[in-house]
Amino acid sequence: MDAKQREFILLRADGLSYDKIALKLKTAKSTLIQWSKLFEEDIKELQFHAMAELKEVYSWNLKSKYETLLKQLQKIDDAILEADLSATQIKDLFTIKQNLVYQLESLEKKVSIKSNVVTTNILGQKEDIPMRLNEV
Repeated sequence: MDAKQREFILLRADGLSYDKIALKLKTAKSTLIQWSKLFEEDIKELQFHAMAELKEVYSWNLKSKYETLLKQLQKIDDAILEADLSATQIKDLFTIKQNLVYQLESLEKKVSIKSNVVTTNILGQKEDIPMRLNEV
């Protein structure tokens, strides 16, 4: 792989079209298409790592989503406690709260660890029983 091919991989991973890359590298589009097939895995790997870095930067992971939902739920609980029930309908807050609780429960069901509790199933096989976050 030469320098021009490495630059092609970077440009293609960034999403540039063959036409733009052809102009920039002064290379025939047909050659670029061949390189694309030849270096397909390299391009996909760069795209994957770039997206993973973005995901990390914006902290879109299970932990941060869970934390955000808990913060929203706390704000709603606080607003419900402070609401003047004689002047305000709070049914929307309760609806939002129920939705947040549902989302939290869904996330908690996904998180589990081995509980070191073993059971025997009907076939006589031993199985570990996982402990889920919503069971804590």
